Amino acid sequence: MSVAVRIFPEQDEGTVSQVLRRVSESYEAVRENNQKFSELHGAIMQLEQFVLSAPQDGTKAQTVLDGISPETLVRTNEAYRFWQTRLEDQFAQRFVKGGLVLQDYFLYERFAALVKRELALTSRTAFQRILFLGSGALSISALLLHAETGVPVDCVARDSSAIELSRKVVESHGVGSAVTVLGDENSDYDIHNYDLIVIGILFRNKKSVLKAARKRSQPGCQVLCRTSYGIGQLIYENISDRERRGFYLKAQHLAQGQQAISTWLLEAAGSAAADIRLEWLHNVDSETGRQLLRLMNRTLEEETTIGFPGPIDDQTGSRLMQQLNKDVESSHRHVLVAYKDGVIVGQLILTPNSSPNHQHIVELTRGTIDPSFRGGGLALRAFEEIACKCEELKREVICLDVRAGTHAALWWQHFGFKQYGLLVDYSRADGKRYQGLYLTQTTEELKERLRELRGDKTKVSAGADSAAVK
Repeated sequence: MSVAVRIFPEQDEGTVSQVLRRVSESYEAVRENNQKFSELHGAIMQLEQFVLSAPQDGTKAQTVLDGISPETLVRTNEAYRFWQTRLEDQFAQRFVKGGLVLQDYFLYERFAALVKRELALTSRTAFQRILFLGSGALSISALLLHAETGVPVDCVARDSSAIELSRKVVESHGVGSAVTVLGDENSDYDIHNYDLIVIGILFRNKKSVLKAARKRSQPGCQVLCRTSYGIGQLIYENISDRERRGFYLKAQHLAQGQQAISTWLLEAAGSAAADIRLEWLHNVDSETGRQLLRLMNRTLEEETTIGFPGPIDDQTGSRLMQQLNKDVESSHRHVLVAYKDGVIVGQLILTPNSSPNHQHIVELTRGTIDPSFRGGGLALRAFEEIACKCEELKREVICLDVRAGTHAALWWQHFGFKQYGLLVDYSRADGKRYQGLYLTQTTEELKERLRELRGDKTKVSAGADSAAVK
């Protein structure tokens, strides 16, 4: 631990480093001697007092997190996972013997409140069947989901050793077949069978199941994904934006008070993109410029393929947007943007060649889609707009350049662009040199490729099968 920071000067529980050290030492002790679980429980209670009494986000929370090494954070998450799993297991074993009700569980109130808030995030009043991923021996979230909705719930245990005990808990709780605990023999559940999927906080393989949900879930299926936020990361591991790529964050509940779990309501890109509006800009005002910069910086968090080594600072961004506004107003450049709920989630720029002998050429640059909408079919709609715009401008040849070996390069080539040149020293980023591809195709070829991708013999022309241009 590199620094000791007091979260609450008015309390005597000790410094953050002391608390985390106690958690780590108690965790090691209980793994060696099961009789010392009470020591870990005491350390976790001290940790919770810090976390649950602090603002979940803000400067103070970030200062605390910055003072903790990644290794220490991982270790603390492991200890908390172990504690919660053991707590559930111990209660489940007592529960099936009789004499207890679910409300006697130590964390019952916390999870009951969490489930109510999660269901309130959803836009539907009724579901047909729910899938909960990451249940433990107690299956408390699955039981609460059934109690709140009255619909069948299937749950996938996060630990194979908990399956049989979890089934006994469900049986003892008296809900019959309304809650089913899936085991190894039927783990290949069909994700298409569910209209609500809830991913538990301790479920490890979130990225994989989100990918499956994006590809195979039924239309209208809603996904609630539990994560941590701010100081809550001292208790639970968070999920990164990269892991939810292909999903639109439709709504979220951020932990506060006696909660450490935050929840995202996610919508698969294909569904979320259905009501996206495409528009050609007439100017770039301050709000539009701010949103364009946010989109670019969102992309630059994960990749450096749009010409900048990292997030764009305010001063540089202001200059970029001022110049872009001048170019748009003078028709030197044409900017296509995609709006979702009033927020820009995609952009693409067309720049007609100004040379008298090259009036037939247009350059395509800065094609960017928010990662949340990738794979949702937005690119196809955007290219239809590009084809229409090229016809309007009487531009017959489209050119672009892109870093070789990237997803973006594959994306352009998927839409029919063919290589006509290669530059070995194309770009330099992160101390490395990258090759660049120079690609082209005619407007007619692009239209033909779009017909192939649409599986539609209808002519793709201005005003046909495209979003309104304003």
